[in-house]
Amino acid sequence: MQIILALAFVAAVSSEVAATDYVVVSEKVNPVMQPKGVPDIVVDCLNNTACVALAEAAAAYVGVPPGTVSGGAALVSVDRAGEEGRYVIRLPAGYQYCRSTIQTISVVPATGDRASVMGASSIKEGVSVYTWTPKRNLGEGKTWVEADYTIIGVREEIAEAQRVAGRCRPYGRTIISCRGASGTNKGQPSCGTVKD
Repeated sequence: MQIILALAFVAAVSSEVAATDYVVVSEKVNPVMQPKGVPDIVVDCLNNTACVALAEAAAAYVGVPPGTVSGGAALVSVDRAGEEGRYVIRLPAGYQYCRSTIQTISVVPATGDRASVMGASSIKEGVSVYTWTPKRNLGEGKTWVEADYTIIGVREEIAEAQRVAGRCRPYGRTIISCRGASGTNKGQPSCGTVKD
C-alpha cells in the first residue's frame, strides 16, 4: 500500500495515484484569506517538513507503513456569500472517504453568541465544510475560522471491505459542528481538534 500526499488542485490524477490503495489530502480552510495559487501550495509542501510529517502521521493512523508518501492532487470548490462559506474538499477520482482529522488553528470571535461557526460532514467524494464568520462593526477587525483538514481516501474498489474491517468510517456523518474557540457558545461546543 502507498499513501499519496495531496495539496494542490491538479486537473489529472497520475497513474501512480490511481494505483494506490490510500490517498491523503491536506487543505487549509480560512474564509478570510484568499486561497494560495497552485504553484505556492506545491512548493510549500515540498519544502515543509511539517507537511510531510502530517502525511506520515495520517498513514500511520490507518496502519500504512511510514515512508510511502508521494505527490497527489485535491480539488477544492469554494462558495462564499456574505457571512457564510461552503467548501468541498474532493479526493482524487477513484477514491472515497475513509477518515479525517480537523485541527482548528484560530477562531475569531472566539466566544459569545456571534462567535464564528464551523461544521463539516463526510461525503463520498471527501468532506463538505460550512463556515459562518459574522460581520463586525467598524474598527472591530476581521473574523475567521482557520482549520487544517487532513482527509484519507480509500480506493473505491476496496472501500466497503475497509469499512467492514474497521479501517475506514462510513461517509454521510457530521465530523465537527462547533462555535468559537472556548466554552459553549449559543449551545454549541467550541472548535478544536477532531479525529474521525
